[in-house]
Amino acid sequence: MDDVSFSRGPARRPQPRVADPLLQWATGLQTNDRRLYAGWLAEAGRSQALDEAMQEAGFSQVTIKHGSGNLVTHWAVETANLYVIADGVQTIAEMQHSADRFGIAFGWRTLQGGRQQSQIRFRALLDELTEVGYTEPLLVTAKGTLTGDIIAALARQYEVLDAVDAFRKQQGKPELQPPFYACSIPLGPGKDVTRGTGGQTKDITPVVAAIPQPVTRDYLMAHWIKKPLVPIIESLMEPTIAWSVATSTQIAAGEDTSAQPQGEEELQVAGARGAAPQRAAASNGAARRGMDEDLL
Repeated sequence: MDDVSFSRGPARRPQPRVADPLLQWATGLQTNDRRLYAGWLAEAGRSQALDEAMQEAGFSQVTIKHGSGNLVTHWAVETANLYVIADGVQTIAEMQHSADRFGIAFGWRTLQGGRQQSQIRFRALLDELTEVGYTEPLLVTAKGTLTGDIIAALARQYEVLDAVDAFRKQQGKPELQPPFYACSIPLGPGKDVTRGTGGQTKDITPVVAAIPQPVTRDYLMAHWIKKPLVPIIESLMEPTIAWSVATSTQIAAGEDTSAQPQGEEELQVAGARGAAPQRAAASNGAARRGMDEDLL
């Protein structure tokens, strides 16, 4: 084989699809003991690594009755603290008129009958699982009216990042200008709202960011990223941004049918298929809260 010099390369490869395991948003689903549950759900029995991490993290299980009538056992995560693998979040208007993406995929798909429906997807690490060493990326996906809820919740992260530098300025320290993933974002259930028009309305529990106003120093210290997670997230950033651009195009073209939410107002998270789950050194809560006291 001749020793040839190339001016281009390496070969570009298709963006990988992502699928199971799932973590879904329940807007108020009935449990087997006739309670209503609103929050995150991770189906048990789909991934041994995920099951072990959920158990080690101390999450309990709940059995949910799905729309099909099937009873399915899940891990219950009412509020998920997510390190979002993105450079930022864009408005719906911006993403409607630009193919540029910061790591969060967004598009409008055409349903049967011609109705347009928005869809959003992004990758994240679940902080509660990273505490026990599970650092596999998860995929969050939402459609319909939940899309706007998710974007509004993610946009509140800018208040947090601004607060970091505001506190540092008070202490006479230089601005840090932290990236979007510098703090985990607590996404959980908000107050029930009625969605729909005419006779087709229903009450749902939207996703909101549980961020205090104003942002406090205690909040920042509790949600500031652990040092071992920084290289993990940053190694995923460029491929995730490329994935978000490709996935946005696929959504608009109706080509991407993977990881679809099971219901009109449901949200799910799926682990990336292929690579084995990454493991980071577990850190207990006390060590995490005492991290980098020189931050602020």
